Amino acid sequence: MASFDTLQILAQHPEWIAPRSDLRVFIGEPGAPEATKTTLEPGNVFSPGMRTFGVTWWLRRPDTGQFFATETAPLTALQWRYEDGYLPLIHCDSRFEALAIHHEVFQDGTAQERTESVCAALDLTNTDTVSVEVQVFIALRSLGPAGGPLADLQVAQDRHSFQHRQDDLPLLAFDQAASGIGCGVGDPSTLALHGETPLSPLAEDKDGWCFGLARFDITLAQGQQWRLRMECPLHTYGNLAREMPSRALVRLADFDSRRAQHVQAWRTRLHTLEISVPDADFRNAFFAGVQHMLTASVGDQARIAPLSYPLPWLRDSVYIIRCLDLVGLHEAARGMTEYCSRNDFFGGFGAEGDAPGQGIWALVQHYRLTQDKAWLRHVYPAIQRKCDWLFRMRRTEQPIQITTDTPVLAFTHAERAAGVICLAAQDGIIMGSMDHGVSYALGWVNHWALCGLQEAAFAAHELNFTEDTVRYEDEREALQQAFTQFITQHPDLFTQERTVNSLLWPTNAWSHAVEQVHQHFMRWWGQNRVKHGQFVPEPYWLYFELAQAHNALLMGEIDLVWQVLDYRLRHADLPGLYGLREGGDGVGTENAVYGVTLINQLRGCHKFDSITPHGWSQAELWLLQRAVLVEEWAGGLLLFAGVPTSWLIPNARIDFRHFPTAFGRISAELTVDATGQQGQVSVSGAAEGTPLSLRLNGQTQHAAAQALSTSFQLTIDRFA
Repeated sequence: MASFDTLQILAQHPEWIAPRSDLRVFIGEPGAPEATKTTLEPGNVFSPGMRTFGVTWWLRRPDTGQFFATETAPLTALQWRYEDGYLPLIHCDSRFEALAIHHEVFQDGTAQERTESVCAALDLTNTDTVSVEVQVFIALRSLGPAGGPLADLQVAQDRHSFQHRQDDLPLLAFDQAASGIGCGVGDPSTLALHGETPLSPLAEDKDGWCFGLARFDITLAQGQQWRLRMECPLHTYGNLAREMPSRALVRLADFDSRRAQHVQAWRTRLHTLEISVPDADFRNAFFAGVQHMLTASVGDQARIAPLSYPLPWLRDSVYIIRCLDLVGLHEAARGMTEYCSRNDFFGGFGAEGDAPGQGIWALVQHYRLTQDKAWLRHVYPAIQRKCDWLFRMRRTEQPIQITTDTPVLAFTHAERAAGVICLAAQDGIIMGSMDHGVSYALGWVNHWALCGLQEAAFAAHELNFTEDTVRYEDEREALQQAFTQFITQHPDLFTQERTVNSLLWPTNAWSHAVEQVHQHFMRWWGQNRVKHGQFVPEPYWLYFELAQAHNALLMGEIDLVWQVLDYRLRHADLPGLYGLREGGDGVGTENAVYGVTLINQLRGCHKFDSITPHGWSQAELWLLQRAVLVEEWAGGLLLFAGVPTSWLIPNARIDFRHFPTAFGRISAELTVDATGQQGQVSVSGAAEGTPLSLRLNGQTQHAAAQALSTSFQLTIDRFA
């Protein structure tokens, strides 16, 4: 955790106000380099790029010496929220005695033009009946959410900014002159606590512990507001710093217009589809989740989390790609999908046994949405190659070990069995490895193999490759029979969470025998998700819990779905920002702390208890939310199957619009009459003849899509 010198100096200086380091979120341009992602901690303390520095703010009453720092404030005192609930302009509200505090931050500019810049504003409002004096400190220091060494620093001649001594590009600029401003070595918190600023306009330190501190002396009358605008243009650090310098300029005069343009750009990006539901958290989390996943992406790679996982990982990526495709961002999804076509195995643990099936799923699901047959023909050799792996894995008489050309976690290189995708086949099934094991992963790996073969057969059929179609269908049938026999003899596989995570969603492995696996699933749920009649949330692997809920939805167990959704929507790991984690209390963070990571190079992250937001968790939540409204199922579309009875109130209206599906771009509306007992559903956009199933409150109705629209009439018995 953190760089060694950071841990060392924090131990030597307990009087310094250290970064919070308990939670973090990211903003930045989708697809931009990892280095440009801005890291924020509660209170909107930020680092404008990886291994840069920290920008924080503190308040002090000069008359009493009372001091406010976000780093030491209770988390409950820092109210985070997105613009309009989901757009990545991040607000933080808090209070200091009679002062109402509002801070907001966003990043604009583009990586292509090298104009990325972080803009922030701090507002103070006096809510007292008398005037208030306050000192506002803005600190630029080595310590930060993603801090790094600062070897030199100076106050610019206009005394409105700090900058490196060797260039003219400001690191941090203000829209007004400070009452006191200067630079020093060490940490500015000790000065700020006493209401002081450094006297020197410059600082140098070979160990990189320079800081800048600006003080604004404010007197606010009753009801008066004061605002400070700030900007941090992103530098080019390290490689090609002189040849490709930043082009970002301080443009604080345009702050408001840039803010409006930034918000509108993200609104347009996320409004490829629309939903209307009575639960604001459901709606905000739906769009915020997409924003988390887009922000984390780098080039044509889906990424799990900036800073923690600066590498692609197939198992997580396929869910993220599926989300972006279903949002309608097909171009972005295609680039990420083609990474799967070029690489059969990739991820932090190296090659694993679930990879071939997952890669096929990603490729063919993209085709199902786009219907781009030329593209399918282009990637079909990759599908064939991945099927060859599945055939080989089911027949091998010895372990298969593979060395990948893609990045792996550092400690993976020290593992003798790294890259073993399977052991010798047994009883006609694949003895595949996943997450460092075989026995607990048998259900998962074979479910994904069944899925991959099914999708490959579909692709072959679409391209009129009859021989391949028959071959893949026969292989799937043989594996299905062998695995059914195996699991009959080893019913303990149904006690493994990786088995119940993947029964129906997303693999369709047991869609032919839903009732058979339903009883096993319910037994597992009762033993693992219920204690003394109460729901037991998953402590670490949230993507598993959400996948279990997705399977429950397809089995018609809506109460189980909402046990999970209600808990996760009301207990987000990033309060107000709908971010979900992997791990917790230090469990599950080893991959980030000891893997291919930036954490041990940062002057920050000295505490690292979970990986938040986590792309796989965000993807599973989003895909479950979509399934509440619509899901491809049983060769058609399943509508409103996850809608809770609490939404079915008199005059309720629930709808979604422009959702890409395998059967067309769908819009549907559910309305409830004034009595709360009669409902009507209308559907448009589905290809003619598409089987439609309306499952609502324990009732199911079927129809076939007509050329323009289809309507259902139903009676809603909310007490059924």
